[in-house]
Amino acid sequence: MELFGVGAGELLLIMVLALVVIGPERLPEVASQVGRTVADLRRQANQLTAEFQHSLDLAVQERQEQRAVGAVGSPAFCASCGARVGESARYCASCGVPIDRRTPDGER
Repeated sequence: MELFGVGAGELLLIMVLALVVIGPERLPEVASQVGRTVADLRRQANQLTAEFQHSLDLAVQERQEQRAVGAVGSPAFCASCGARVGESARYCASCGVPIDRRTPDGER
């Protein structure tokens, strides 16, 4: 069994050293404080993870909305020459290539 990369023997040695250094009367108090600190750190890490996941979800949603708006309402660019073409253009004015307004596979 390993806890934070520390084996059982090493953990026992740390506990014995803590008992010698801190003393038996203060050891329960210190252990309680360490437990509260670890629980608080876990709670904060979970909150940070949840906030990060929420931000990623919002970014994905915004990106999908931008792609949907870009495919329908905004000007496009010619895939052949890169020239900007109007919303209603069917062919590129620069090179004459047909403008494909379909959304690529996998994107909606």
